[in-house]
Amino acid sequence: MSWAACCSNKQMQDMFFGESSGAMFRDAAKGRREAACQWCYETVQMLVVGKSLMWICDNCKGVCEACEKCGQPVRQGLVRKDNYKTCSLCFFKNFKKMEKVKVEYITAGRPMMALTKELERVSDFREQAAKAGLLRPFLLLVALPPVSRLQMAITLGWTFIGGSEMGDAHSEAWELLSRRSIGLRDRMVRMRDTLLRRETNWHSILLPLCEDLCVPAYMNWSEEFTSEKMSYADALKECHKQSAPNISSLETEFVDKIGKHQRARMSSLQACSLAELKNSDSLRKLLALPALQGQGVQGLLSYCIDSSFLQLARRDGSDGTGAVDADDLVHEVVSLLSGVYQGEAALFEEAIMHTAPKVCRDGVVMERDEAPHGSILNANIGGFWLTIDLLDIDTTTPAGKLLPCVLQILFQKGRLALHGIKIEDFMKGDFD
Repeated sequence: MSWAACCSNKQMQDMFFGESSGAMFRDAAKGRREAACQWCYETVQMLVVGKSLMWICDNCKGVCEACEKCGQPVRQGLVRKDNYKTCSLCFFKNFKKMEKVKVEYITAGRPMMALTKELERVSDFREQAAKAGLLRPFLLLVALPPVSRLQMAITLGWTFIGGSEMGDAHSEAWELLSRRSIGLRDRMVRMRDTLLRRETNWHSILLPLCEDLCVPAYMNWSEEFTSEKMSYADALKECHKQSAPNISSLETEFVDKIGKHQRARMSSLQACSLAELKNSDSLRKLLALPALQGQGVQGLLSYCIDSSFLQLARRDGSDGTGAVDADDLVHEVVSLLSGVYQGEAALFEEAIMHTAPKVCRDGVVMERDEAPHGSILNANIGGFWLTIDLLDIDTTTPAGKLLPCVLQILFQKGRLALHGIKIEDFMKGDFD
């Protein structure tokens, strides 16, 4: 009997692949399954990657492998071929407990006073960030809501849930920047493909991304960017100052460039549809809000409108040609612009109150699509993943891992500007 004939027997399959091999392969053939995600601790739809037994969470995009014993998707870092104690059989014992902890962590309200105290608080993590020239991204990470920091950790390759740093904004922010091998700082060293471990500052994280994603090989820096391309020494000096005009200009210009590259990928039909929506009463009222008139938020606002439109146009399962309602677009843009403190909805109330309720064909009023309470989906990272897809960026490369995280950081700078908050105002005592 041939090897293939032997392995077609269920007993032989169990011997080679484990007791649940049949279920594993049947689920993979279907392309999806419902399972508990060990990254975001939610019961979600898992989608199979290609023809492999690799699974990806539809909510947080965490990648899992099938456990060799029970077939449940488990985090790659937990799979051990010689020890089944790390599989989901043990994981399920405390799943409900960890899920409850995560929901409480994500949904905890943060008023403006609490945000200000966090940005002013002195800690060892803050001192390390200031010394390394990473204080700007550190404070912007502290200003992010907990769900966004959690999503960023999952994107980079680990999770805060159950960790000692969970709940401390300063600890989480420093871990995102400095975690060995997979933090923002170490991933940038790998992006440069160099063994020379110079201290990576904020400018040396932004610069390679700008060059790789925004400057074609046949052009030089000055033809694409108006911001100065600083040397490592000059950039390090500016990173150790409260006022960093060159770095601030580079941050704004990078977001603007990414938005323009995404806009260039729109079809003529999409561009026309979006232009019509911008002339609608709902969007005009939104764009007329006083908080959205500042020059520093125009790049953020333009990206949010484009990204929200492209996501809504794909919700019907099409390739981006679906009909988009103006009121839906306003709600989607407001959700992307939110995420600073509890009670900020009043800032957009004037635009939201004029939108009409969503009505079904039978005349029944229905709720708009919103992320479930306590879900990782409240991080609103879908637009960044869409940008990566439109720009044909490989998500397994350092640039693919870094871009959504850097965009989240820079978007928080724009969100703070909507409320008149400048991150430089909280750096006065760090470089005296």
